[in-house]
Amino acid sequence: MSLFAHVTALLILTSVASAKPIVLATFAIPLMVESPERGLFVNLTREIAKRNSRQIEILVYPTGKTLLAFSNNKVDGFFPALDVYVPQATAKSTAFYRKVDYVFYKKDKPLRSLKDLEGKKVGLTFRYPYVRELIGNKKIRFEMAADDVLNMKKLGKGLIDAFVVEERSGLKALQLSGQKQIEFDRNQPLSEQVVYYAFQDNEDGKRLADIFSRTIESMKKDGSLDRVLTETATTPP
Repeated sequence: MSLFAHVTALLILTSVASAKPIVLATFAIPLMVESPERGLFVNLTREIAKRNSRQIEILVYPTGKTLLAFSNNKVDGFFPALDVYVPQATAKSTAFYRKVDYVFYKKDKPLRSLKDLEGKKVGLTFRYPYVRELIGNKKIRFEMAADDVLNMKKLGKGLIDAFVVEERSGLKALQLSGQKQIEFDRNQPLSEQVVYYAFQDNEDGKRLADIFSRTIESMKKDGSLDRVLTETATTPP
């Protein structure tokens, strides 16, 4: 085969590869991921794809299935990714968000720190990522629930003493639960974790991580990252 034919074939393969949709898995989080088309993290992901003229397919699974799909190479990547459940051999994008967890409590029974939670019954959401300092504390009695809204309902009914959750998704869950007299102290976060996109540890994954990283950094500079992540979670046009 001539050199020209080799180059032509390579260009065709490259064009086909670039046209292939990026398949990302995720899981439901109030406000952040509500469906494949709705949520702040979903809006960000679609904006990144749009800026790079790439098609994208977003699959919303239960958390465990998302991680399993990634581990079995069934998807190109997943979000939101945090170090506590991402394997070391992973191509990571730059961080696009910080997951800051707070203690939500009944208004008349404030709890704010890890020390405050010791001896208490504390609600956590099944398969959500929490820092080891929290889940490794043997003096805290944990109760798991399937989602944030159920935990808010349990807190409102006095079935648990506190609920640890990220601020914005926690506030959304509080609204959806219909519970009252529940507060948190914004000046005293319990923990903080960086959030990023995780891709497969191969050449394609590293290329995608680089594309997403460069786009995220560009959006940070022009202010659009903050705008996307503070807008109301609505279905994109």
